[in-house]
Amino acid sequence: MSFSTTPGAPLGARTVGIVGTGLIGASIGLRARGGGARTIGYDERSEHAERARDRGALDRVAATAAECFEADALVLATPLEATLALLAELRTRASRASLVLDVCSVKAPVARAGSGLERFVPSHPMAGSERSGPQAARGDLFEDCVWMYAPAAPSAVEEAQAFIHSMGARPLPLDPAEHDRIVALTSHLPQLLSVALGARLDERLDETGVAELSGPGMRSMLRLGSSSWPVWRGVLAANAGAVSQEVRGLVTILTEFARALEAGEVQTLAPAFAEAARAVQRLNE
Repeated sequence: MSFSTTPGAPLGARTVGIVGTGLIGASIGLRARGGGARTIGYDERSEHAERARDRGALDRVAATAAECFEADALVLATPLEATLALLAELRTRASRASLVLDVCSVKAPVARAGSGLERFVPSHPMAGSERSGPQAARGDLFEDCVWMYAPAAPSAVEEAQAFIHSMGARPLPLDPAEHDRIVALTSHLPQLLSVALGARLDERLDETGVAELSGPGMRSMLRLGSSSWPVWRGVLAANAGAVSQEVRGLVTILTEFARALEAGEVQTLAPAFAEAARAVQRLNE
């Protein structure tokens, strides 16, 4: 059962199975139901699946993940370790799904685990929130966002592109290893930067005035600081080499900033401000 290839096309009378009903999974459910599909979902935390159903993301809560395998499209919206286990299960259990997608933010280990599953397309929507769980889900979460997918069998790629369009997103084909190298800079480094800044602030929040003088700049920088550790544990472990290089690169820049400040050479920071402004402008174009 194929999906329309028209950008933004509704799913119509299809069934979408969603394993993992947190922010991403429940948002997919909301969008799919809004497009006319029926959704069935499973979560190891049954209260998450029930909350997703109550939010309108699911028509039915499944008793097992395997029940979702019988949908027309299957989305694995679980942390990395669980996704790898589900792919192993799919090797031994028949599924009628014409498309299987995952949404993990690292792709190389997922692509290896799913190698040979002809209907599986590794993917990653570049959307999210510092909030987690089905209570944070939104039907427009993926609107006009980039949704990366890895090359696969032509028929599976066509299905993946159509599904991504149905979510309101823009498909981007990319090699899994190249994806992981890039998101080490664009996604994983910002997460660790926010965590490091939050940890530094936490050391001093008991000091008089620190909380009161933590204004919009600090709060915006800390937006990612409350992200879920169980989700990030596997991501950082799987992409440790690339992420560590980006962290060291940032440390080098910050160390040079500290040296310039200590030496009274504040003017030497001007080029970095110009480069940062240019990057912001280019991203917003």
